[in-house]
Amino acid sequence: MRRVTQVSAERVYLDHHAATPPIAAALEAMERARAAAWANPASVHREGRQARALLERARSQVAGAIGGQVSELILTAGGSEACNLGVLGLGGNESGEAERPDVLTTAVEHPAVLRAAERRAAAQGGRVVMLAVPEGRPPGEDEFEAALGPRVGLCALQWVNHETGTVFPVEAYARVCRQAGVPLVVDATQAAGKVGIDVGALGADALALASHKLGGPAGAGALWVSRRSVLQPQLLGGGQESGRRAGSPDVLSLVGFGAACAELAARLAGQRRLSQLRERVEGELIRLGGVVNGAAGPRVATVSNVSFRGQRGDELVAALDLEGVGASSGAACSSGLAEASPVLRAMYPDQAWRAGAALRLSFGPQTTENECKFALRLLQQVLLRGAAGKS
Repeated sequence: MRRVTQVSAERVYLDHHAATPPIAAALEAMERARAAAWANPASVHREGRQARALLERARSQVAGAIGGQVSELILTAGGSEACNLGVLGLGGNESGEAERPDVLTTAVEHPAVLRAAERRAAAQGGRVVMLAVPEGRPPGEDEFEAALGPRVGLCALQWVNHETGTVFPVEAYARVCRQAGVPLVVDATQAAGKVGIDVGALGADALALASHKLGGPAGAGALWVSRRSVLQPQLLGGGQESGRRAGSPDVLSLVGFGAACAELAARLAGQRRLSQLRERVEGELIRLGGVVNGAAGPRVATVSNVSFRGQRGDELVAALDLEGVGASSGAACSSGLAEASPVLRAMYPDQAWRAGAALRLSFGPQTTENECKFALRLLQQVLLRGAAGKS
């Protein structure tokens, strides 16, 4: 198969919703901490105390970035663990029948929320109630309230969708939940650094974060839990994290996570530039025959998800990768699976072709206009080559 001519020796990375390159501040903080971070922070000797100091500084940085208190923050091994802990542990639920056994969520959640919601509901003799998000339009406050029936004992949903960037009005949902006395867990793993977060003003009961989505290393995350909430630990063992999460932490990764959180204000300040860049990229994608997914609702600036009728998204990703462009066709956790995007299937049940024909380009602070132009030129040639091959 003839390759598209390269016009740049460097690779272009347009998959920031899967993982962001660690920022310099995170790498530098980890390098400084390397000599002490190996020790067990639960140990009382000097080495342990040094590791503990690094851990608590990271906790303070993460909590400060979202307007929380250090005592409210549970450090985890990533965003999936944080989401699992919030969904399974919030409200003091234990196995067995519950008075309010149902879980309310949406049909476009990340598997870390959906699978945990299914497990919780099943353990309590309930079911998962999933709100529709047609064409990327989030449920309104009235629709959300109407779905919050007397059997719902927990609401769990994302702030920003990982595939389309759809922004959900979680502040409004939190008001409804407080009035109903139902705990709300917010998956903010894709929101941090893209929208401002103040947990005090938000009014949710728990909020999950992931380091590798905001310029830190993989393997670190956090769950903020309000002081009014009861949380049952899901990892059992020692008394780490005030008895809420057992296991010795990865201090070095958490140091990088904390340093990245300390730079979130700068990341937020760059969203306007990315919004303008995304609009220009999307205009070109439409010109090439793409149909934008999720455009009916509000979106963050960092992603453009477009489907090309007659194409396979995984083949487009593979072709671009060969030419030096890193992109995706959906959530990274589903890569390699034959199943087309469940998010797009849920958003467009009457246009099934969109899910298998999607290309997701997602941007970060390092993304430049020249990089996007390069990627778009390659995409145009890939599309033309594909059309020629089918003629």
